[in-house]
Formats: sequence, C-alpha cells, structure tokens
Amino acid sequence: DRVAVMYLGKIVELADRDELYHNPKHPYTKALLSAVPIPDPQIESRRERIVLKGDIPSPLNPPPGCVFSSRCALADENCRTAMPDTEEVSHGHFVACYKSGDS
Repeated sequence: DRVAVMYLGKIVELADRDELYHNPKHPYTKALLSAVPIPDPQIESRRERIVLKGDIPSPLNPPPGCVFSSRCALADENCRTAMPDTEEVSHGHFVACYKSGDS
C-alpha cells in the first residue's frame, strides 16, 4: 500500500502507492517513474523521459549533503552541504528534498 523510494540507502520519498505514482515530489522519484513504460503507444510517444546526468556516487563514500545532489538538476549549495530533513508535504506523503516544491 505504501512505497518508499531509496537512493544510496536513504529514503527520499514515502507515500501511499497511488499518491506517489500520481504526485511524485522528489526529483529521483520523478526520474524513476518517467522510465516506466506506458502500454498505450500514443501516450508513451508524447511522454518526456527524465535522463539523469552527473556522476553516480559511491555508496561506500556518499557525497556530503543530499545523497542525490550530484545527479539532481535542481541541486544548489544548500543541497550539497546538508541532508534535508524528511518532511510531510501532504497527509502521509513524506519527502527529503529542499527543492520538492520547485519542480
């Protein structure tokens, strides 16, 4: 019923299944969901896939700050300095991202 999205061993988003699939907030969750094929060719051909750029960090030596910051298009200095707290953005929907409202 609930889905947790993890990146480098950290939960970056947690929500009810339907809420997460219809209203993702974390940039990594959005990228993951954009890679899931839709079985309708007309819809699939119009979708925009989010392709992550940047270096994949080592799980043995994660970057300081947000673990996703080296691959996130929205990351700024704050993201590279401190891991964001997990906050409830709507009832039962938790996100660890300084920029979850920006994208």
